[in-house]
Amino acid sequence: MTHSSPGTDATRTESPEVEAFSRGLPERRYRPELHGVRGLAILGVVLFHLFGAGRISGGIDIFLAISGFLFTAMLLREAAYSGGSIQIGRYLARLARRLLPPALLVIAFTTIVGLWLLPDTRHHQLLAEARASLLYFENLELIRSQLGYGAAGPESSPFQHFWSLSVQGQFYLVWPIVTVLAVWLAKRLNRSALSVMSLLVLAVLTASFIFAWYMQGVNQEEAYLMTRTRFWELAFGGLLALLGARLTLPKPLRLPAGWAGVALIVLCGFALDGAALFPGPWALWPLLGLTLVLAAAGPEGGDKDSPGTATRSLSNRPFAFIGNIAYSLYLWHWPLLIFYLEARSYPAVGIRGASVVFAASLVMAWLTYRLVEQPAAVRALASRSLLALAASTLILGAAATSYGVQSTHVDRPDGFSMAGVDEEDHPGAAATTDGEFEPTEAEDFYPETDVLAEDESMYYDWGCTQDGDGSGTGEVLLCEDPDRPENPDATIMLAGGSHAGHWHHALKILAAQNNWELVIADKSGCRFRHTKDVENDTCSQWNAGFQEFVTEQEPDLVVTSGTVLMRSGSEERIQDGAPERWTEITEAGSELLLLRGTARPDEDVPECLADGGHPLDCGPEFDIYADENPLLEEDLPPATYSVDLTENICPDGSCPAVIGGVAVYNDDSHLSTYYVETLAPVLDEKLREEMPHLYE
Repeated sequence: MTHSSPGTDATRTESPEVEAFSRGLPERRYRPELHGVRGLAILGVVLFHLFGAGRISGGIDIFLAISGFLFTAMLLREAAYSGGSIQIGRYLARLARRLLPPALLVIAFTTIVGLWLLPDTRHHQLLAEARASLLYFENLELIRSQLGYGAAGPESSPFQHFWSLSVQGQFYLVWPIVTVLAVWLAKRLNRSALSVMSLLVLAVLTASFIFAWYMQGVNQEEAYLMTRTRFWELAFGGLLALLGARLTLPKPLRLPAGWAGVALIVLCGFALDGAALFPGPWALWPLLGLTLVLAAAGPEGGDKDSPGTATRSLSNRPFAFIGNIAYSLYLWHWPLLIFYLEARSYPAVGIRGASVVFAASLVMAWLTYRLVEQPAAVRALASRSLLALAASTLILGAAATSYGVQSTHVDRPDGFSMAGVDEEDHPGAAATTDGEFEPTEAEDFYPETDVLAEDESMYYDWGCTQDGDGSGTGEVLLCEDPDRPENPDATIMLAGGSHAGHWHHALKILAAQNNWELVIADKSGCRFRHTKDVENDTCSQWNAGFQEFVTEQEPDLVVTSGTVLMRSGSEERIQDGAPERWTEITEAGSELLLLRGTARPDEDVPECLADGGHPLDCGPEFDIYADENPLLEEDLPPATYSVDLTENICPDGSCPAVIGGVAVYNDDSHLSTYYVETLAPVLDEKLREEMPHLYE
């Protein structure tokens, strides 16, 4: 997303050897229509982010291809004319001059405002992403943190857009190696550098394209962000550059081809769901648009083409202006949008708000271009001095953000979450059993919100959980407790998705008290349900194989969530196909315990509490629960039991986020391990009533 390729061609030598392998290299010339396409593409990215409700414009794909176009031609010319080398210091210095000043400004602004505006539950991730953006691995950080690319919302990262800049930055480091290798091979094979580079770029394109297509079937969110799945788009632009003059259509075809290319670029976001389809084969749509525009330009450049042509229009001042500020506009628009939503407490941006953010982004981008980008581009610093300054800045920035990441890191409790906590000050669920219930005040609860935000069941550290979004396997895996008894009196299996798994700590307490072995078969997001698509759906595969798994493991009791509750406006229900799976479990020889499901809050509870929200406002709506427990109305299979703890989670017809001085939820969906542990005595009492034989 730079304004020009950050490097200059080496002075051409005239030796026969150099002439041989430098024949046919793409010429160096300014292409105003390409600059205009950059302006059109960034406009699409920004407008779709602001007004498109999360749809993908295809502009990022075009940016990647343009980077490949500019850098492939520039690097190959330099390597070929110099006999096979690139002045790497000069190259990196130009990169630093073009890229770092605006990026550093926006990263610093986003970090400072984020620490001030965002709740402390998000500070650790904010600083981790500031560091990742600074060092150009934000796409990898998003994958690591399981933060997919999505529409702007209250929980969106203000650094999310740096993922594409990270892909570009990684490309800038790898591509000189590819180029030097091409020239080295060309000299030894006595072939032109152009032909060898074309073959290498084609190989990169093919491998990356196939991998992107494959990854879409494995994990689309990761495929969208990965460098390896995006390299084919950069290589695509590289091939366009290597085609050179051959990428020019006959004059009669240029007018329709140019406008067809513009139409493809503009309509991409309206016609395609890029978040689900890119960077797979459908990403060829916007790249074909870029190709047609480039092929429609005359040999003298789009600004010399006839009036009324697309290339002439793209070369005019409006698109050139957007092209000039494209890099800064891209940098500024996203954090301004996220901070606007946070400051206004809006779940999404409306037309008026989007217009305000767009205007502010244009102003900030223009100021950054005039006061930062342009002065930095002409600053007369020697390459060595510039590199030293850039390296020092990056090191200091990385050190500062790393210190912040470390200081905001929260260690989860080792063992039970409530160990050592005074039960009189923080009774938790016991407060619902001692007479009239009184909601806890907002400032009086355990644990602190930054600790609560990192809370999860201890079995997540055992390395046996499975993703349930299609990226995992359909095999049923077993989590065995490392502290299991040698000769247990019973084996209890907690099975299903995370809403079954969040009961783990209560059951573990009871298992320790009663000499039970507690094992877990968890597939996140996958509850017991129908098996309608066994071939393609891993959750269906997991469900289809569970009866055989129970037969092999022979647990005395399988425990799972019995009903499904979502957020406001939903209704409690029994999952389609669940009774069939329940019957299969009991037919396999195990008893079955169904725990009534729990409602999900409308917002992230730690963030809501950190923002000063009252516990009654931060919890879910009680109306989500059915008037009568659906499990009591269901004809359950033999050897099936049910327990309902709703009155201890939502006492007196409300579902507060804090009960008895203990936070009830650890996110926008699950019960906290802290509160679940306080529910253990209540669960024990109900189990003794429902299943007394379990204790014999």
